[in-house]
Amino acid sequence: MNIKDEIGVIGIDDAPFNRMDKEAILIGTYIRGNKIIDGVYFKKINRDGLDSTEKIIEIVMGKHKTKINAIFLDGITFGGFNIANIYKIHEETGIPVIVVIDKMPNRQNMIEALKKHFKDGPIRISILKSFPKPEYLEGIYVQYIGIEKEHLRAIIKKTKLKSKIPECLRISHLIGRGFLDL
Repeated sequence: MNIKDEIGVIGIDDAPFNRMDKEAILIGTYIRGNKIIDGVYFKKINRDGLDSTEKIIEIVMGKHKTKINAIFLDGITFGGFNIANIYKIHEETGIPVIVVIDKMPNRQNMIEALKKHFKDGPIRISILKSFPKPEYLEGIYVQYIGIEKEHLRAIIKKTKLKSKIPECLRISHLIGRGFLDL
């Protein structure tokens, strides 16, 4: 599969936060290929809320929308248990969504935590259960929609630099760590 070196992708991660914080910060890094950063975006979300999906869509629908070929998410939860609905993100943007996970998550532990700590746990559990099971691909676990596996494999290879994850996610993560000192 032939993919141009400067394929446009965006990586979304959240900044670390304290238990006392009511909000968390989403960071989106738009990058061409694995070297050219063309945009960094920030949105506030409610800690443990249900607004990460709409905020991710707002980031993606911004200035670089027409150039984004894939949306990479660092996991499916942001700001605690603010679950991003990957189906809705894909539906609203028309862009493939790829969730990158470092290690296989324990879905049952997540479900138990949602039951225990959230009045709207059944809604969150329903969203979580609707997602495809993570697959091991190119050294990472991924969940993906709107893209074929071989095309995804090629995009991951083009967008990595020295890390096992796409550079757009690595940069978003590094920027997020900068918020620790505030």
